[in-house]
Amino acid sequence: MQTRTAVVTGAFGFIGSVLCKLLKEEGYIVFAVDHDQRQFDNFYSKGYFDDYAVADFASPDVLNTIFRSYQDATVFHLAASSLLGPSAYEPLTYFSNNTAKTLKLLETLRPTNKLVFASTAAVYGIQADSKDPITEESTINPPNNYGLSKLWCEQMIDSYHELGGIKAASFRFFNVIGAYEDTGQQPNTPHVVNQLIDKAFTNTKFELYGTDYPTYDGTCVRDYFHVRDVCRALIHADKYLDKKKKSCHYKFNLGSGEGYTVRQIIDSFQRVTGQTVKVKEVKRRVGDPPYLLADPNCFINTTKFKYNHSSDLDEMILSAWEYRKRDNNGRVLF
Repeated sequence: MQTRTAVVTGAFGFIGSVLCKLLKEEGYIVFAVDHDQRQFDNFYSKGYFDDYAVADFASPDVLNTIFRSYQDATVFHLAASSLLGPSAYEPLTYFSNNTAKTLKLLETLRPTNKLVFASTAAVYGIQADSKDPITEESTINPPNNYGLSKLWCEQMIDSYHELGGIKAASFRFFNVIGAYEDTGQQPNTPHVVNQLIDKAFTNTKFELYGTDYPTYDGTCVRDYFHVRDVCRALIHADKYLDKKKKSCHYKFNLGSGEGYTVRQIIDSFQRVTGQTVKVKEVKRRVGDPPYLLADPNCFINTTKFKYNHSSDLDEMILSAWEYRKRDNNGRVLF
């Protein structure tokens, strides 16, 4: 059986680190690329890659040496600037890091290469007060520059595919949470579960944005699913693309199809961790819809994928807590 090879950009981040771990478990040769030296120092000793570059994925050394040395590899492209707030006042950073650099990557890929691309649910328009899950046919109209930068990447991949030059799958992620044993999300990121952990550690207040939405308890409803299922889906897509003889570009939602309010997340976190988190209720954030749910059936039905880790909210949150409360050597900190 031929050994499979993967090049992972953004390899030392939240999803990238879990993906590298799972790829190694699947028997892949893994080349990890990430510019973040601090994250590399945290990740290196875990041994979830065979080779690495601490560099920008679009740098000449990476593009001209690494990608060309692994011409039969699948490129799992996760590297991006991804915070919604800064994208409003630093748009050029997002268009450069996310779009222009992805163009350089596409220019380097040979037609035999496969690309699995991390897109985002932010490519969709705001769904007003609709409770209906978003399908791949829902209105495309990014409400922020982050979503716009990712949409442009999808469109570039479309153009490459139409010329017969690539086999690709773009995944529109909804809300990713959880951890996988010794890999997970680092502190001080603006995701709800990670913020709750940070607040529990520091005994500071968690800011709850908006309590007057037309939802079960007045707070926003979002679709949360486990990072392990995210990475399983990416690997599953790679193997699915192997079956395709012609150029293709699939676009899939990744989410559980289940919705939880922010208050339910807070309650679950306090229940499974035994921690009490102080909550400060503040005004809504501009552009936050009451509901944002994925319809995940297109990917499930097309590729026969099965979610294994996203049905139990308590278990997803507990996995993140168990990861964050230990240091890099596995010692319990909290």
